[in-house]
Amino acid sequence: MTQEYPWYEIVEETEELEQGDFIDDFEVLVPTYIPDEAEINTANYKAKGISNKYDVVIVSQSCDLSNEKLEYVLLCPRINYSQYVELNEHFGAKAIANNLQNIERGWQPKYCMLNKCDLPDLSCEIQLVELGTVYSVPYDVFKQMVKPYHKRLRLLSPYKEKLAQAFAYYYMRVALPINIEKFDAAKIQAQINTKLLR
Repeated sequence: MTQEYPWYEIVEETEELEQGDFIDDFEVLVPTYIPDEAEINTANYKAKGISNKYDVVIVSQSCDLSNEKLEYVLLCPRINYSQYVELNEHFGAKAIANNLQNIERGWQPKYCMLNKCDLPDLSCEIQLVELGTVYSVPYDVFKQMVKPYHKRLRLLSPYKEKLAQAFAYYYMRVALPINIEKFDAAKIQAQINTKLLR
């Protein structure tokens, strides 16, 4: 099964950009908002930007990228398994393992877990895509910025669709004001016993 449905392929820089393409060490502008000290007693802020580099994955739809129907390319940062463990080591190994298992099952919508890659030259550990953070880069600028990357890793189907679904789900979730009550095993067993006694 693994060989029939590989997770990744390596594509050349000449290939069209697609959803699920990995770009490593990519520079993005992160906005910051600083109170305007010139205007006392107001809630005015000045927007500035800080440049940071992240490993990212394209989350914009492939059809929009190929048809040039979008002004901005949407990117989500991703961290590898080792980074995630280091960032959360204060919680302990058991809690980290539980969190990773929950992410893999899709129970933590903030993240989407992608498998490791063993392809030569562009191998990587398990990746955790942070869906709650999205960067946008002008399409024309992005195309120029990725030219120096001679090869890039591309997520394949159906794993690409898994990422797209996780991204969509994170932003379309509905928080219910009243949830359905939890199911009680004792009550269910009592119902079964009552039926058996009839």
